[in-house]
Amino acid sequence: MKVSPRDFARKNRRWRGEVPTTSFDRLMNEITTDSKSVEVDLAFTHDENNLIRMQGHASVIAGVACHRCAESVETTIHADIDARIVESDETARQLAQDSDVIVIEDNPVAVSELIEDDLILSIPWRVCENEKNCRNLKNDAAAETQDEKPSESSQKPFANLRELLNR
Repeated sequence: MKVSPRDFARKNRRWRGEVPTTSFDRLMNEITTDSKSVEVDLAFTHDENNLIRMQGHASVIAGVACHRCAESVETTIHADIDARIVESDETARQLAQDSDVIVIEDNPVAVSELIEDDLILSIPWRVCENEKNCRNLKNDAAAETQDEKPSESSQKPFANLRELLNR
């Protein structure tokens, strides 16, 4: 699935479709999914500075590992996309503080290349519906309780310093 952002923006066109999940190597390292595709809806226009602007969204139902219990939880990853597409690193550096920028050298470009970073950044950190029932919650709470109790060495961290200086 390839698009020409330049041509699409010139004609204010939209691209809607499905991109096979196999096109997203880095994303697939982060999730598990039975979905065969990512749903994508992108609009290409020119902004007030005559730069190519890509807006839209992408979504996929995927299994995401809970960072507390490490079990896979099925959730929808939804990425809202609003980026400028440029052809040089220099232009990208100038715009990077104001907006998301994608540098493309080839035209047309694969849709997966345009949206993969946004999808990865949209993976939710917390996915357990009820974190209170997460099996690692008790382990985390016990570790926090142990950390709160000061040990003898932490009560007087410089207690042995005098001995070392007098040697």
